[in-house]
Amino acid sequence: MNKKLIVAAVAAAVAGPGIALAQPVSNTPTSIVPSPGVASSNGITLYGRLDETIMYDKFSASAPSAAGVSAAASLKKGDIYSPGNAMGVRGREDLGGGTSAWFQLEIGVWPSERLDTSTVTGNNWGGRNSAIGLTTGIGDIMLGNWDTPYKQVFGVWNSVTSGGFSAAGITMGGADSTGALNSAYCGNTVSNATGSIVQTAPSAATCATEVTASSTAWSRRINNSVQYWTPIMGGFQVKLMTAMAPYQAPSSATGLLSGTQKPQEYSANATWARGPLSLGLGYDYHKGLRPSTLAGGEANPKDSAVQLGAKWNFGPGEIGAGYEVIQYGNNLGTNTVAGITDNGMKVPTYVLNGRWNIGPGALFGSYSASDTKSCSTSNTAATTIGTAVCGLKAKMYTLGYDYVLSKRTKMYLAYNKIDNGQGTLANGSAIGTTYYYIAGPATNNGNGNAGGNGAGVDVTTYGFGIQHVF
Repeated sequence: MNKKLIVAAVAAAVAGPGIALAQPVSNTPTSIVPSPGVASSNGITLYGRLDETIMYDKFSASAPSAAGVSAAASLKKGDIYSPGNAMGVRGREDLGGGTSAWFQLEIGVWPSERLDTSTVTGNNWGGRNSAIGLTTGIGDIMLGNWDTPYKQVFGVWNSVTSGGFSAAGITMGGADSTGALNSAYCGNTVSNATGSIVQTAPSAATCATEVTASSTAWSRRINNSVQYWTPIMGGFQVKLMTAMAPYQAPSSATGLLSGTQKPQEYSANATWARGPLSLGLGYDYHKGLRPSTLAGGEANPKDSAVQLGAKWNFGPGEIGAGYEVIQYGNNLGTNTVAGITDNGMKVPTYVLNGRWNIGPGALFGSYSASDTKSCSTSNTAATTIGTAVCGLKAKMYTLGYDYVLSKRTKMYLAYNKIDNGQGTLANGSAIGTTYYYIAGPATNNGNGNAGGNGAGVDVTTYGFGIQHVF
């Protein structure tokens, strides 16, 4: 998986679209001062960002058998990694009376010649932050495909702005995802064995017009979304979002044994930035994104996440901290599966990161840890939701150096390790968390996978990259 970097510069995180359109609006951070883009005579601006990393990756499972991955199923590989690269166009028209109309269209781009047209990667116009909106005296309203307010709070605390090594969208937020609100009836997937499209239960039809987002990710860019951003007042701003759910089944649907799924999402944040200090609070609520397929199960479980972030710039450097708690609801209903009667889970995560100016650049570093609480295991199974596994802890370390060449270009070196938690159940079965940003040995007999890391497999990366914005 080409993990998209999902954090925003503080200025973009606290500015409404009406203000942010004066410079590149991006969910990819940069310590380089962004260029205003290239404006045409009719007021249309072209902008972009390119970040390419030469990576040496090592995947290893230290447990005797991590969820089907043999300890011998290690992997070393080289890669050119493109985190969150994009090109976009934006424009604005003054309508008079303090009102203006604006638009932004953004597409993912890969200089390393990645030939991928899947909309889940953002490799289409509108696949990344894109919308049409109005700016008025009471704020902005926008319609389109945009990062949720919750995701934008990652930009408040983030200081790791080179390559794909920020904790945002990995340990913080669980995973990164783009697409429409998911439906259990959109069950098509790609076979790992054959590469062909297959249909998985309880799918009853193909949802072909839009890719659907992950049901467990909290770093989300959501299609069919409506957002309202208040004006910035004394450095304070509030953002609200909801999303339409185009894939809903009628009440007569029988494919989902637990009932009729009605997916919903609501997201909000409040941010404040004044001088060297920035603060952010985010909240996201999901309903019906993880429906049970069991008779008597819960078709519309309620999940939520709360996040706090802060950053302080003290001149020669900066330090940022973030904390979130994700609460997944129980969707088993009256069922017991593998001895577990409640498969809900609480996932607290924190991150500490910072930068220190040295010579022509800056040293940067980060530490993050994600744990699990209020969850259940049995002799034969452990509650697993997304990349988290009950009773296990994952950690992520980053250390690097930016060498700034100009206001728009820098080179960097980076070291990163994702230390996935591993454990053993009473029956001897091995379990492990699956946090990752690129694919390694997977659980399909250790043959590798284009879309996931194997349970309990650690990832160590050495990277050298260059970043340019225009």
